[in-house]
Amino acid sequence: MARLIDLFALAIVAFLLLLPQPTVVLAPGLGGDKSDLDRIAVLEDSLFRKPDDAEVAVELARAYLRIEQPVWAIAALKPYLATHHYQVHQVLATAYATILRFDLGLAEAEAGLKACESMGTTCPEVTQIRLGYLANLMRENAQKGIDANTDPVAAKRMVQAALRATKPQLPTPPAKKPAAPSPPPPTTPSPTH
Repeated sequence: MARLIDLFALAIVAFLLLLPQPTVVLAPGLGGDKSDLDRIAVLEDSLFRKPDDAEVAVELARAYLRIEQPVWAIAALKPYLATHHYQVHQVLATAYATILRFDLGLAEAEAGLKACESMGTTCPEVTQIRLGYLANLMRENAQKGIDANTDPVAAKRMVQAALRATKPQLPTPPAKKPAAPSPPPPTTPSPTH
């Protein structure tokens, strides 16, 4: 009987030793450049201090889009939909396009266009162009029959190309003209004796 208990105890110890050890892998919740993460922290703090400031929420959502977190951008802007701020709709349309939700992106782009129209001349023309472009992008996906569920690769390529076109570009410096070759120094005739 004692041998049976010893054998049973040995089996339990062997079983415990052969089990894989639990491991914990820690990963940051957000990935990105340190400057982007610091900016997000500052914007989160500002939004906490001024929860009614839609412009801070828009900047926070744009920061989330920069580090490829469109769902967080949507979550940051959802409470500000009632403000009918054109930038809220513009960033939401971009975020929905990024996650391939064309129906919601089209609705946000059109809502942004309506908000711009109601503002008159105070809404920048560039914003109206971008919102119109985003709305056309969403309609184009529907017309071409591109379904993000059946062909996500084609939808993603189309959206990436379109979103790249809506980002503000830094002006490129004018190309420098090649310097004209300098004329050779004048030669003085050497005195002859």
